[in-house]
Amino acid sequence: MNKIALRTAIASAVIAPVMFVGAGAGTATAAPILSAGGAGEISIKVPDKESWNCFALDSNFGLKAGVGTVGGFTRGSNVTVFCFGTTAPFFFTGSVKAGT
Repeated sequence: MNKIALRTAIASAVIAPVMFVGAGAGTATAAPILSAGGAGEISIKVPDKESWNCFALDSNFGLKAGVGTVGGFTRGSNVTVFCFGTTAPFFFTGSVKAGT
C-alpha cells in the first residue's frame, strides 16, 4: 500500500464516524474561531451547543488536541488547526500564530 492510500484510509477512518454520529443534526451555526493565546498558546473557541474535535500542528511538528486554550507550542510558531464537527460542514481548517 502506498503512503497516499494509507493516509487516505486513516483520514477516512477518523472522519467517517464523526460524520455518522452527527448525521441529521442540522447545520453548524458557525466555524471555530482561532486566536493567539499566551506564550506558546492558541485559543480555539467553538460555537455554543456544538461539538468540534480539533487537532493543532505547529511549524515544529508539535501536535496537540483540544478546544479552548491549547498550549505547548513553540512561541511565535505558525499553528495549523484541523477541526471535525458533528454537523455540516463537518470540517474546518485554519492557521494562527502562537503567542510570544
